Amino acid sequence: MYTIKQRLQNGELVLGIMLSQVRNPNIAYMLAQCGFEFFIIDNEHGTYSVETISDMIAAARGAGISVIVRIPEITRENILKPLDSGAAGLLIPMVNTADQAKEIIRHAKYPPIGNRGAALRRAHNLYARVNASEYLEQANKNTFIAVQAETPMAIENRNEIASVEGIDCIFVGPFDLSVNLGIPGQTNHPLEVEAIEKIAATCREHKKIAGILMFDQELLSYWINKNFRFAVYGSDVSLLTDAASNAVKKLKSITTV
Repeated sequence: MYTIKQRLQNGELVLGIMLSQVRNPNIAYMLAQCGFEFFIIDNEHGTYSVETISDMIAAARGAGISVIVRIPEITRENILKPLDSGAAGLLIPMVNTADQAKEIIRHAKYPPIGNRGAALRRAHNLYARVNASEYLEQANKNTFIAVQAETPMAIENRNEIASVEGIDCIFVGPFDLSVNLGIPGQTNHPLEVEAIEKIAATCREHKKIAGILMFDQELLSYWINKNFRFAVYGSDVSLLTDAASNAVKKLKSITTV
């Protein structure tokens, strides 16, 4: 199930979606049928319990789709629980400094890289008997860690953040970035484009994966062509409400005789 990081390191495009409202674990099968390769459980703005996240990850592993969990803040528990439940990785919001990035790695990686608490025969290793030394090394290698650049401070500190061992991806949060740049919602504004291009250049320089979320297909396609390979298109809310709204408008516009 941890193929997402390997594919990204091979330069492949990996396409996902953000979930913040849907809680039924069977959504994993639906998204896999659509062709999505991962989904992000948004526990920053969403209100998922530890149990619900664990159930959704278990279903996703059965469906053959990877799960990334966006945690609400950097704490040991927030980082440890999703990984022990079998998440392929984490997305961490509002990472502005290298020290914050180092703290994430300390909780997310086993020694000698970090100090993650080890509990084997859990969901993350399918409750199997394993060689502890080999498994911990492999888990460190496969666990995907993406940090979000959403502020001018993060853009300024991008090279220091990208230099932290264990950080795999710098992920642009375009809406929060636009707010913090003083151009709320203008995700194609020149100031925003310039900031995102700086992230892209830093990722190339440090051999990190560039990630981004966009709700507009054309904008997302633009950044995919700029080598953003960890690509998130929309959310459960946007896809459901936009498709439903368009259908209702079309049906209401039918003229009856």
